[in-house]
Amino acid sequence: MAKIPAGILGSITGKVGNVVGASWKGINYIREYVIPANPNTDAQKAERDLFRDIVSLASAALGPVLQVFVDPFLRAQSAWAYFIGKARGTYLVQGVYNDIILTKGTLEGAVIISAVYGAANCVVTWSSAVLGNGSLTDLACVFIYDRANKVGWFDSSNTRADEGAIVAVGAGRVAIDLQCWLFFADHATAPTIKSYSDFEQASAA
Repeated sequence: MAKIPAGILGSITGKVGNVVGASWKGINYIREYVIPANPNTDAQKAERDLFRDIVSLASAALGPVLQVFVDPFLRAQSAWAYFIGKARGTYLVQGVYNDIILTKGTLEGAVIISAVYGAANCVVTWSSAVLGNGSLTDLACVFIYDRANKVGWFDSSNTRADEGAIVAVGAGRVAIDLQCWLFFADHATAPTIKSYSDFEQASAA
């Protein structure tokens, strides 16, 4: 039912016959009533699938990574919204996560040498070589995401000098489903500096 709160000469809100009254930025208007279409095209389905994947990844990374290593460095946006917006821009093929960046920063990073799954563990290795502002005492932060089961694991118990991290992810997983990110930070709970993340898909031992 339509309403005319200011009398016959006032604005109209709601549906009257085949027209709808509303207001936009203080401007009153009426338009034809149209039933929204939802053709559910292949393109729409693909977009929903991609977006759903990004939301699942963000949910897994939210507590251990985004809230700790991304949110404190943002001002006008939450880490959740920031990550989903950036990740959706680079996630173009379902199941291919290699262009997604978890963290950005000015601390020296490193390239993952290997990510190998076997015996219920995923072992991620890197070089401890320092060429810039990195330190051997920097925390090595490893996040692993199982794209099939939509769960994640985070480990920051090692330093750059260790050149490797063993993350318990459980038996019975498929190696190629394990998506691995590595970045460095100066503190586990209150970082002031962090690096760009690097990505590697796990392989079987």
